[in-house]
Formats: sequence, C-alpha cells, structure tokens
Amino acid sequence: MRKKIQFSIIGGQKCGTTSLAFYLNRHPASSVLLAGKEPRFFSKYYKEKNLECIIMQNMLPVRKAFDGKTLFFDATTEYCYLEEVPQRIYKHNPEMKLIFMVREPASRAFSEYMMHYNHAQDNVLFWEDPEGEYMSRLKDAGQYPFSWFIDEELRRIEETGSVSSAAFQYPDLLRRGIYSVQLERYYRYFKPEQILIVEDKELKRDKKRTLYRIEDFLEIPHIRWTEKALKDENLGLYRLPFPEECRSRLNRFFAPWNERFFEMIGRRMDWGK
Repeated sequence: MRKKIQFSIIGGQKCGTTSLAFYLNRHPASSVLLAGKEPRFFSKYYKEKNLECIIMQNMLPVRKAFDGKTLFFDATTEYCYLEEVPQRIYKHNPEMKLIFMVREPASRAFSEYMMHYNHAQDNVLFWEDPEGEYMSRLKDAGQYPFSWFIDEELRRIEETGSVSSAAFQYPDLLRRGIYSVQLERYYRYFKPEQILIVEDKELKRDKKRTLYRIEDFLEIPHIRWTEKALKDENLGLYRLPFPEECRSRLNRFFAPWNERFFEMIGRRMDWGK
C-alpha cells in the first residue's frame, strides 16, 4: 500500500475547494480524501518525524476497501498561503500533483470576511485570538465594517513592508488573494505541469467539463458524474451586502498582482471589472 499522499488541493480559501474535495472523494475508483477537509497535515500538525505515521493512520480505515492504485489526497486551503508548506509537501512527495483553486480576489476577500463575520455572530472561535480582539470587532459591523478590516490590513502591510503570511497574522483578507506570490513559492519546488490552476467559476458553471480536466491531470479514468454527486458543498451565507465603494480600491490593490499571476499561468481571467 502506498504510504504517500498523491495529490493535494492546496487552496485558495473561499474558492470552491470544499466542493471539489467532496466531488473527488466520490470518485468510485481512484481517490480517497484523508481525514476530511482541512486536515492541515503540512501546516498546523506537521511534524517531520511522525508525518508518515499520521498519514498511515488515516489510510488504515480504508486499507481493505481499495487496491494499490488508490490515490490518497488531502485538501487544506492554507497550504497555498503559508510560506513553509511547499517545501514540506515536496519533502513528503516530490511527485505530488497540486490543484490550486482561485477566485477573483476582491470577491474572495469579502467572502472570507463574511465567513469570519458569521462565525463571530455565532460565537464560533475560528482563529487564535485569546483576547477576543478581532472577534469583538467582527461582531460590531456598524463600527468595524468590511472597509475597516481592509484599511487595517493595508496599514499593516505598509507598516511591515511585507505581504508575507509571516509578517502579521490578521487581517489576511488581501494577502490570501495574492496568488502570484503563493504560486511563486510552489514553483521553487514543483514543475508548472504538476500544478493545475482552476478558477472557481469553471467549477460552478461547468462542473463535468472541469472535473474531466482534473481527471486528466490526475491520470484517473473519467466517470459519468451524476447530478446527485455534483451537489454544491459549503455554500457561503451572505448576511451583509458587498460594499461597492470598496471594490475599486480592492481592484487597484490587486491589479499588479493579478497581472503577474496571469503572466505566470499564461492566461487571463476576467477580474478587476
């Protein structure tokens, strides 16, 4: 039985990764999602000496159900964002195939904000915030709206002179949408042909065609995808409208980063309009 993960959905956050992970987990012949969504093998729970043991423990429950051709994968959105992860994945399996999902960054930023806002309203702790600083601000959208978090992140980017994930922890609404920086880190270890870029719109608008492309990338057989198997997962709940006055500011911020990303992948996306 293989002891390595063969492919990973590395992100980005709020870009359709949950739906894709569950679609591929339903592939009857070829793939098994390890430890559910967001196992964080190569981020929070990474320990180089016992990683193989942790992975094997997750493989054992399905050991008898699948033969040696089974592809095991994980899906963790912070993999594309955290700087230390690409090298860790490479050490585990230099032949790893990676699926990097992206979304128009201004919309992605607001979607992340809404996820955090909803968690705060429901009193769900979703980050390491021992003093409750950000939680309390997210609860009060009147005094601390989406624009406040954008201003705060821009201030801290200017203060630190960095868009690195290590420069400061939160807010991260802007930095998680700088795909060119994230992809450059992976290109240091993996060949471009090992990384498949999928825009969230592709999966939403034409699930079957997009999944056929992913099957080809993973070298697994095409299956006849049913409507039941392609049910959407983890749909976002928008309790507040997108503040349109923020859009032009966000588009200006992301424009040079987007251009660099388009150059890297050799195709353009309809962003920033």
